[in-house]
Amino acid sequence: MSETTPAPDTRSPGGPEAPTPRKRVNRREQILRTAADVFAARGFNNTSLADIAAMLDITPAGVLHHFGSKTDLLTAVLELRDDTDPAPGGSRMLDHLVTTAERNAARPGTTQLYAVLSAESATDRHPAQEWFRDRYTVLRGEIGDAVLDRLGPEHREAASTPGPDGRTPAGAAAAAVIAVMDGLQVQWLLDPEAVDMASVTALVIDALVARLSQED
Repeated sequence: MSETTPAPDTRSPGGPEAPTPRKRVNRREQILRTAADVFAARGFNNTSLADIAAMLDITPAGVLHHFGSKTDLLTAVLELRDDTDPAPGGSRMLDHLVTTAERNAARPGTTQLYAVLSAESATDRHPAQEWFRDRYTVLRGEIGDAVLDRLGPEHREAASTPGPDGRTPAGAAAAAVIAVMDGLQVQWLLDPEAVDMASVTALVIDALVARLSQED
């Protein structure tokens, strides 16, 4: 019987097995999460790259290494929320909105971030203004389509017919749903015990759909 070559001993001399290297820190993700927290607390205009860098014990140049500018960092922060909340199509979008409102109550930091930055974006030359304008345009379209889908073919034509101003009843309903959800976020942040965002969102959606079902 031939001898086998023994496996090499990976233990430290006279001690236990050498520890595995510590998992590398994802610096980009750290910056992103920290920026989201600071933007939520102070707003974009009142936050500098130096503020974010100091919280991570790095230099502002270290932040710029991962994000080319403060505006690029802001855009990445805003897209972070959307990446975690993919929206379904059709009438299921309306149910998704209620679920989103419920989920927002469990993540106050993200809710505060969105509320602060969306309001701040209305100021002159704010770098997030175009992002929020485009987002609201897309949301109005998606929610309007979801409302039409929920109404069914017997009411769809009336709800999709433009009025004298060129706007449709379904589009108006979509704008109302968005306004309610954004307004609820502010009320909830100020007094969480006074507002149930999910139930109020569901109530408003049902009321709007019922109203449009009566208009022919």
